[in-house]
Amino acid sequence: MFWIIMKSKFWSQFTTTLRGRLTAWYLASTVLIFILITLAISGLFWLTLQGQIDHHLHIAVNEAHQIVMQFTGDEREALIKNLVSAQGMTVVVLSPDGAPLLETNSADVAVATEHQLQKILTNSSLYQTGPMRFTDNNIRFAAMPVQVNAGRGIVAVGYSTQILYASIYKLLGLLIGVVSFLIFPTTFIGYKLLQRQLNPLEYIARQAKSIAKTSFLSKRIRLSSPAEELRLIQEALNSMFSRLENIFKREREFFADAAHTLKTPLAVLRSQIESITITKKSKHSLLKTIDQANDTIQDLLFLSQINNSPRHDGSISLSALMLDLAELATTLGQEKGIKVFSSIQAGITLKADQQLLQRALGNIVHNAVIYNKPNGAVNLSLKKRPHQVTILVEDTGVGIKKSDQDKVFSRFFRSANAVGKGSGLGLAISKAVIENHGGRILLLSSVNKGTKVVVTFFV
Repeated sequence: MFWIIMKSKFWSQFTTTLRGRLTAWYLASTVLIFILITLAISGLFWLTLQGQIDHHLHIAVNEAHQIVMQFTGDEREALIKNLVSAQGMTVVVLSPDGAPLLETNSADVAVATEHQLQKILTNSSLYQTGPMRFTDNNIRFAAMPVQVNAGRGIVAVGYSTQILYASIYKLLGLLIGVVSFLIFPTTFIGYKLLQRQLNPLEYIARQAKSIAKTSFLSKRIRLSSPAEELRLIQEALNSMFSRLENIFKREREFFADAAHTLKTPLAVLRSQIESITITKKSKHSLLKTIDQANDTIQDLLFLSQINNSPRHDGSISLSALMLDLAELATTLGQEKGIKVFSSIQAGITLKADQQLLQRALGNIVHNAVIYNKPNGAVNLSLKKRPHQVTILVEDTGVGIKKSDQDKVFSRFFRSANAVGKGSGLGLAISKAVIENHGGRILLLSSVNKGTKVVVTFFV
């Protein structure tokens, strides 16, 4: 099982990385070239050996022809047997009607079959001057007419092509050995060298990934003595990060300046309203509106500082934090008869800023209560799995339209079923805090069925 996991992991890295793909391309092209060269060499070797066999058959059939013409009886048979003393040979003499007058073969070749005798007869002409060649059942024959006692017959000499196949197999075995002991080791060495050459590119990718977080936009990619192509990539990314840093900086400055600019006149306006003589109801309404505007300003300030101010990270008890939020949900939901269910795994800790994380998760739990239906339910869950911690906040509330779900984390967005006159910054703050801690937030919702928010931290 471990071997299968390691193998699949290696194969995944091999096929998804640039160096793996380049190595695969190199290996595939090398193997293809090797196959083409092997086919060319094997074909040339085959033709050469077949030419040698045909040349040997030409000499042997002419010699057999002379023996048959010049000698008879036991002397002829002895000379023919001497002719087939080499391995893989057979000699056949046929009468005009195709009957075998003389047939002898070396020990490693079987006696010619009836089919072969018929093919010798049908492929030969009694009036041709030179030998005819053909192959049947792994035997290469050369046949020519000869004068026998009964008239014009045929003498044929056969040579086994198994020797030819054996030579080809030896050549293929040699080439496969060359592949095994040369191509694969050189491919592995090439893979390592390629990995070394691509390390700067991977280093750029890792640095770019870490800088992509808005809190690290001030950092720049640094390479010592980069290649020309890598230098261009480095300069392009650094230029892009500089522009992004300026954009985020101006955005934060705008929110901070706007918030500070608005705080003073709102404070003066509140003081003046408190001192003027109007009905209590009107004064309360005006003060409430000013307080809501002031809360929005505070949220803007908080949002602008999330990625700009240093975090006070420490090892916090996420289990205790979720228990506190469960109590908060119970308190908030008492008036509406909302039941709170919790499944919180004990002993889960996380390196985070407690104040920021409490604000982020508190916004999510608060929404689950205020947007819930009377006598509804809220389910809080905290579980730790290998390399990740998952928080689930699920309610049975009014839900969010599908068309609005992509906008809920946008600043100042409020859906049609929003309750009260909030700033529309709650979920935007939650998302910013969670992502600032390296986490991820996902929202799933159905109208009149409820909403599920899943927060994942990678540990």
